[in-house]
Amino acid sequence: MNDKLAFRVDELADRLGGKLIGDGTIELSGLASLADAGPEDLSFYSGTAFTGTTYVEALARTRAGALLIAKHHPELDVPQIIVSDPQLGANELMSQFFPPTKPEQGIHPLAYVSDSAQIGDDVSIMPFAYVGSHAHIGARTIIHPGVKIEPNVRLGNDCRIWPNAVIREGALIGANVIIHPGAVIGADGFGYARREGKFIKLRHVGIVVIEDDVEIGANTTIDRGTLGRTLIRRGVKLDNLVHIAHNVEIGEDTVMAAQCGISGSSIIGKRVLMGGQTGLVDHLQIGDEAVFIAQSGVIGNVPGRTTVSGYPARPHREVLRAHAEMRNLSQLRGKIRELETKLARLLDEKDPTVRRQ
Repeated sequence: MNDKLAFRVDELADRLGGKLIGDGTIELSGLASLADAGPEDLSFYSGTAFTGTTYVEALARTRAGALLIAKHHPELDVPQIIVSDPQLGANELMSQFFPPTKPEQGIHPLAYVSDSAQIGDDVSIMPFAYVGSHAHIGARTIIHPGVKIEPNVRLGNDCRIWPNAVIREGALIGANVIIHPGAVIGADGFGYARREGKFIKLRHVGIVVIEDDVEIGANTTIDRGTLGRTLIRRGVKLDNLVHIAHNVEIGEDTVMAAQCGISGSSIIGKRVLMGGQTGLVDHLQIGDEAVFIAQSGVIGNVPGRTTVSGYPARPHREVLRAHAEMRNLSQLRGKIRELETKLARLLDEKDPTVRRQ
């Protein structure tokens, strides 16, 4: 909660273009979840088909002073702002209740910036950041402490690079890209040639290309191409602890949850959804809008608009049927034993001399 700022409910409704039902003069100073909200907080409830019973129960018990909601709930005696998408509405109001901090513009005296680097307008470079030779930093980009940007990197406008991220030489990064703490962009790929029982390191002289509007989670790693490039297309969102190997291509608006790992030279289509700990072997082709349930182990190509799970990954419905059959395995085993006993009895009656295992 921000104690210094307070907003009337009717002001918030006007900002969102929502319909207000209830007292618009109440002042709110915070934005909180249904479970945590108090009388001075605004909260929201989407009420979609995916809303679980936990949220329904939290709505009934909430102490929020007002609600963003998709349809009016007359049983709730609080002001309600009716909007088509309450979650996005709450997100739009974040800057009201939680104004973002803006670092001072300019280069801090404790930062190192090469004389040959090109720095755009209104850039912020904080203490102990390093910007190498011939790097290009776009306008309004923010570089936090401990960031290392190696030579010949190009960063577009309005990027934000959080502490201790490393961007290796030659990487090309578009506009409005967010790179979270500890991420490493452009490390060598995991490439070796085995000769006479020994591993010989193969040089990686390619680059990483990241297009606009990409977000890269903390401690995520994206390797440079052996030759050519590793390509992350526009709008991709990578969670923390994701690994992208050399020469991978990831299509627009694809999302990967934590601990996904993509092996070298695989090509991922557009709008693909990957649950946590999904792993792909190398040189795969993944079609647009494929969905991977968490912990999928993928060893073959996956067509577009297909949902897979398990290891080895196969169509999810098939996996669910197999799991259902496994649950019934003990009953099936009992039935088989019963049938074996009956069959033995019948054989005895027909010919008692018949030997049975």
